[in-house]
Amino acid sequence: MTRGQSALSGGGMIRTNGYYCWKPRPLNVWVAIAPHNPLQEYVLAQIRERLEAGGCLFVDPPDTPTMLGPVAHLGMGFSPSFDAEILPTDFLTMLPKPRGMGLVISTIDHLPDEDPFDTARGLLVRKSGHVGFLVEGDPAGTSISRVLWASMAGNYQLLTGSEDDIFDSVVLRIQAHVGAQHLTGHEGDESSRLTWDQWCASPIHREMADTGRALGAVGYIEDEVPLGKYGTSNQVRGVLRFLNRSALGEGMRSQLDVNLRVMGVTTTGGGKIELSADPNDGQIVPVGRMTPAGYVRALPDGCPITFNAPSVETHENGMVYVAGWLTRAGLVDSFDSFLDYLEDHFSRYETIEVLPDGAQPKVLSIEHFHRQPAAGSITRPDLIEIVHPDPERFPPIDLPCGVRESELMLLSALFQSEAFRSAGPLDGVVVAMLPGHGVVAVTDLPRPQMTELLVNGMCMEDVVRV
Repeated sequence: MTRGQSALSGGGMIRTNGYYCWKPRPLNVWVAIAPHNPLQEYVLAQIRERLEAGGCLFVDPPDTPTMLGPVAHLGMGFSPSFDAEILPTDFLTMLPKPRGMGLVISTIDHLPDEDPFDTARGLLVRKSGHVGFLVEGDPAGTSISRVLWASMAGNYQLLTGSEDDIFDSVVLRIQAHVGAQHLTGHEGDESSRLTWDQWCASPIHREMADTGRALGAVGYIEDEVPLGKYGTSNQVRGVLRFLNRSALGEGMRSQLDVNLRVMGVTTTGGGKIELSADPNDGQIVPVGRMTPAGYVRALPDGCPITFNAPSVETHENGMVYVAGWLTRAGLVDSFDSFLDYLEDHFSRYETIEVLPDGAQPKVLSIEHFHRQPAAGSITRPDLIEIVHPDPERFPPIDLPCGVRESELMLLSALFQSEAFRSAGPLDGVVVAMLPGHGVVAVTDLPRPQMTELLVNGMCMEDVVRV
């Protein structure tokens, strides 16, 4: 990244007269595994017509350069049957780098009579897809009745109605996921900000570990996603090997150490309940600066360990802390003024600090998990505020984890809160509801008090799917 690079570059970010509104991004699309029956051929024709109408280009081979980019952003794979397994080596690894996403499509006479969540997640695990959908209809025919949408973020939705409405919704979701700009880049390390002894003495290790156990005890989070129930052991191993993880986790958390001016972030993957409070285990990663599309770790002097990669939502968390100290200082007071500030700052500097020297934080802790408060269940409305993304900027669909669009959706929700956008403190917990995904809770209260409010100040339920 160089000076002058826009903080909103790429990924379909469009601002008109300083106003941000999400819009689909045209994609290079490659059909990696061709249809196996007439219904799948019909589905491909319908999807292709809509994608091309939105500016997408179909390419073959996948490394064919176009005006949209040097390689395919999306690989489509059709499954021969509902139960068939497709390994990443049969599909995803065939996408050239920078590797895009895999969309898997299967057809079936009748949707299974089981929890749609399990059907959706099973589809993605068995077919090695980032996103996918299951079509209900006669495999020998050319009409559909229903479609079950699935995404790795855990969202699913049973799409019904007219065929045109169903296919329009599927294409919008494809572009929302595949066209998103990932913000997971590790863009350097900063030393000499803190010592290893200072990092070990930080209270965030114990407090974040205690939160994990408390949320796990009430069933709000899982230590890891039980992929084994959705595919054979060989299939699960293949998926995890492709993702370079030993397990998939649910949720994440971070916390600001005001004295050290760094945020501690949980690592990617499993282990969110049994989080170690021992700094030597490296399960909390210190981060001190954000770039337009990544993060800079604050490595302690004398650090004797190697840290794993932090959560894919590290950038998202960092920008919430940045927005917090900016609103507290009165430098920004709205979603768009925050984006204006970032555009100006990153035109002159390569990084922005999570908490600069002398700044007053507005947010001290962040918690993200895949549950949502039940309507009317808030017992402490004086301390808990519920906010939603700005509906004029974002459609009511889920977005992937660790992407700019999801980050902006969250920030648009937080800026709906007067307490967040004003120059004063939060004095409570603001809970942002993310469509089809879960919640992000931010607070300036001590973390143990936030944990108590999350556990006993509301009743959590399964996420409302969109």
